[in-house]
Amino acid sequence: MSRRLAPIGLVALMAAALSGCGSFGAIGLGPMERSAKPVESDTLPPVASAPVTRNTLPPPPVDPNAQTAPMAEQGTLPGATPIESTPSAPPPVSTASGAEIGRTDLLGGWTLQSGGESCQLFMTLTSWTGGYRASTRGCQSATLKSISAWSLNGSQVVLAGANGVSVASLTSSGKTQFNGQLNSGGAVSFYR
Repeated sequence: MSRRLAPIGLVALMAAALSGCGSFGAIGLGPMERSAKPVESDTLPPVASAPVTRNTLPPPPVDPNAQTAPMAEQGTLPGATPIESTPSAPPPVSTASGAEIGRTDLLGGWTLQSGGESCQLFMTLTSWTGGYRASTRGCQSATLKSISAWSLNGSQVVLAGANGVSVASLTSSGKTQFNGQLNSGGAVSFYR
């Protein structure tokens, strides 16, 4: 009989120990009672102040111990190369109309036209075999459907197909019009 009482006694002992821990609501096990008394805030009451005005600040004081180099041209130090003359990308290409064309001018959607057919040409700056990625939509001819890349060589835009093989070469007539020839023969143009 003492063996049966041991587990029951253990349970009673644990229940008595847990009852001293607090109410179920205090430890998040049951609904908590809410007081009807409003919570007092520690914020301060508003205080009247002068209106905010805007003034320019005087220049910072000059440090008599600071050493500065004299300026040669506006924005450059003596012996330094101006930032504008540092080549970071090939210069834009001049067109017949005098406007300069760069790779970013070619990005986006164009209307592609050849042999009475009109469809869409899309150009991006994603690297691709033959230059940058190009795609067509709604073209009927196999030649125009095959365009998958483009490149800008001097003043000429080259449209290429699979494996970077040239499909057409076009020259700018302004920033929004390019005219040329398909390698298979026939006129081709794209414009916006």
